[in-house]
Amino acid sequence: MEEERGIRFAKNLPYVVGNVFKMLYEFPTALVISDDGQKILYENEKNLVYVDSDSGKTIRNLHLFTKFIGFVDLNKTNDKALAGSADNQAKIVDLKTGKCLHDLKGHQGFVFLGGFNPQSTIAATACQNMKIKIWDVESGKQNFEFAQHKQTPTYLSYNPDGDKLLTCSYENEALIWNANDGQIVCKLSKHTRGLEVAKFASSGYICATGSHDNKANVWDIRNPEQPLFTLEGHQDYIKELAFNKQQTQIVTGSNDNTGRIYNLQDGKFVGELSNFPGQVYAVSFNEAGNKIIGVSNNKTVQIFDNQGTCLQQITGEGNVYINKTGNTFVTMPKSIDSQAKVWREARVSKH
Repeated sequence: MEEERGIRFAKNLPYVVGNVFKMLYEFPTALVISDDGQKILYENEKNLVYVDSDSGKTIRNLHLFTKFIGFVDLNKTNDKALAGSADNQAKIVDLKTGKCLHDLKGHQGFVFLGGFNPQSTIAATACQNMKIKIWDVESGKQNFEFAQHKQTPTYLSYNPDGDKLLTCSYENEALIWNANDGQIVCKLSKHTRGLEVAKFASSGYICATGSHDNKANVWDIRNPEQPLFTLEGHQDYIKELAFNKQQTQIVTGSNDNTGRIYNLQDGKFVGELSNFPGQVYAVSFNEAGNKIIGVSNNKTVQIFDNQGTCLQQITGEGNVYINKTGNTFVTMPKSIDSQAKVWREARVSKH
């Protein structure tokens, strides 16, 4: 969280605009915000743009790729970027100098998915040819290639220790594998249709998977034969899910235009996130676990408490991106003539 600056926010607004900035390019399709909310990295076509969210100033405008960029990520200290492109390669970039540190070559297809582990010691990149590569961040060398998926991967998630990866595809199962050698630890196999999302919780042994069978399963990987709970109630497939940091609740977002909150202790339904005008493609808890951000594809953001009561609605913005800690999100401009907005979790000053 950012330092207190003596600003008294309105008590009835969970999130307020902290700053605005002009996009250098129109309508980016990938954006990442640092955990502390202070830095923003976004792509547009072949370009990477690095922004200070407090001042709104562009720190770097990088032209390092020859084709469309599919994903971007920041390391834990916000001085390195990972990005993958339709030119069949990924790059690790030094954001202090603007230079490419490592060309990650060898993929045979669009590199559209990837990320640093929490320790920023390794990086994973996934390609449309179903293969995932693991790279050493310091040297840029490929550690190994993981080729166990039979369809294109849709999501990857590291455990907190950064030594395991949970990955899924449009197959009916998710795989957990050792990020040091690529050996499969276990398979999560009780869904009946393809998977969209798979994430670890903060403990590292609890995880969840969301599927086109309209269900989410919560798993204990120490006993992976059966899920702990199956979370039902959605009328369309589950696009996204998130655990709270306290590991007491999970929230799901679906193409049925709703989100749903469940208890992690017993899997029971807590409340619905409703009144979205479109499919819910992003959900996140804040760090305290008492607020939930939900985003629909009809340009609507809603903030709820952890029982499902709507506290705030933001409409009329473009695409929305949330950081991992849920303290900051960015709404894109509706047109190139308007500005992006940085929304921060409001706190009342002690002054």
